Amino acid sequence: MINVLTLVEVIWTDAFIEGQWSEYTKPTLEDSLVATYGLLVNKDKKWVTLAMTHCVGSAPYWGALWHIPRGNVSSIREIEQVADKPHIKSEVSKHEHPVEP
Repeated sequence: MINVLTLVEVIWTDAFIEGQWSEYTKPTLEDSLVATYGLLVNKDKKWVTLAMTHCVGSAPYWGALWHIPRGNVSSIREIEQVADKPHIKSEVSKHEHPVEP
């Protein structure tokens, strides 16, 4: 059985820093609006959690988790559904490009 994961784009407002001496100007929303891409792990009233890596098997794990405060999220866009395990060479279609070891 193949389970699917959802690859998403999350647009959200992040804090930012200006690392030099400067005159104060009021920040705009565009100054801190960012896009983060990853596998959707969880979404609830307080958090949206994405992962950059997912490993299935007897000891499954998520790698490089991003926990984004839900109140900072402007939008979540589904990019595509992906299999929860990597393709092996024999499963790859002519439209995909596997990386050779």
